[in-house]
Amino acid sequence: MKCLVTGANGFVGSKLVRELASAGYEVRAGVGSDQGLANLDGLDVERQRIDLLDPATLAKAVAGCDVAFHTAAIYSFWNRDRERIYRVNVEGTRNVLEAARRERLRRVVVTSSTATLTPALGGGLGTEEDVFDPRRFEGHYKTSKLMAENVALRAAAAGMPISIVHPTTVLGHGDRRPTPTGGMIVHFLQGRMKAYADTVLNVVDVEDVARGHRLVLEKGQPGQRYLLGGENLAMREIVELLSELTGLPAARVRLPPRLLLVLGAFGEWWADHVSGETPLIDRESALHARVNRAFDSTKAREELGFDPAPARRTLARALAWFIEYGVASPDVVRRIEARGTLQAALAPPPED
Repeated sequence: MKCLVTGANGFVGSKLVRELASAGYEVRAGVGSDQGLANLDGLDVERQRIDLLDPATLAKAVAGCDVAFHTAAIYSFWNRDRERIYRVNVEGTRNVLEAARRERLRRVVVTSSTATLTPALGGGLGTEEDVFDPRRFEGHYKTSKLMAENVALRAAAAGMPISIVHPTTVLGHGDRRPTPTGGMIVHFLQGRMKAYADTVLNVVDVEDVARGHRLVLEKGQPGQRYLLGGENLAMREIVELLSELTGLPAARVRLPPRLLLVLGAFGEWWADHVSGETPLIDRESALHARVNRAFDSTKAREELGFDPAPARRTLARALAWFIEYGVASPDVVRRIEARGTLQAALAPPPED
C-alpha cells in the first residue's frame, strides 16, 4: 500500500513517515518549501515537493497512491499575515481532499486539533463527542482548523473515506520551528519561563501521535474522529516536572487568565507593529489558557490499541531533543548532565 504524507518534513509528518516506513508501507513524502529536509535524514523514501495552494502539485503527489495522510498546516498562534493561516489550513485542506477524490484514494486521514473541540460545558474531560460551542471559540489558528475540519466532515458526508485525528499537546523530537507547544520547553531551558498559566494541558509524545495515525488507518473507521492524547497535567505540575528532570528553577508565579489576556494582547501588538518576531505571549495562547484542556483518549485506546507514554517520559524526551538541537546554553547543559535525572528518565523502561 502506497501512502502520501503531506507536511512530511514537518514535526508530526516526519515522524509519521518513519512510522509508516518501519511498518512496511511504501511512502511518498510530500514536502513543503517552508522547512528544510533535516527531519527526513537517513530515510530512503520518495520525496516530492508540494504546495497546498497549487492543485497541480497535489494531483501529481496523490497519483498512484492508495492512502493520503494530510498533516500539513500552519501551526502558529501568531502570524503577521493572518489570511495566510486560512489559505493554507482551509483551502489547502480543500485542495488535498479534492486531489484525493479525483484519484479515488481508498482512505484519507486528516490531522485536525483538539483546538476544534470545545471543552466540555459540564467541566468534565473533553472527548471526540463534545458539542461545538461558538461562544468559546476565538483565535485565527483555532478558527482555521475548525473550518478545515468542516471541509473534511462535508467531504466525508458526501462519501469520501475520511477519518480525522485530534492530537493534544504534542511534544518531542524534530520540533525545529518550534511549535507553540515546543516553545514552552524552549522558554524553560532558556530561563524565559518566569510565570505559568493557570490551566491544564494533555501532553503526548510525537512518536505516539505518529503511531496513532497508523493505527487509525489500520483499525479506525471512515467517518470517525479519534483523539490522540496522553496524561492531563496542570501547568504547575508540568513546570515542576521540568524542574525535577533538569535541576533548573521552576516558575513560581501563577498568571490569572485576565492578566494573561492583557499580556497576550500587548505581546501581539508589539510583534505586529515593532519587532516582527513571534511574541513570548500572544493573544491566542492566552485565549487557550482561559479554559482547561483536559482530554480523554479512551476511544483511541479501546478501538485502536493506542498506548501513549507517561507524561514524565514525554517531557524528558522533549527536553532531550531541544538540548540536542542547541537551544540551551553550555552552562545549562552541563548542569543538567551533572544532575543525571534526565538521563535516567530516558533509560528504557524495565521489561515485565
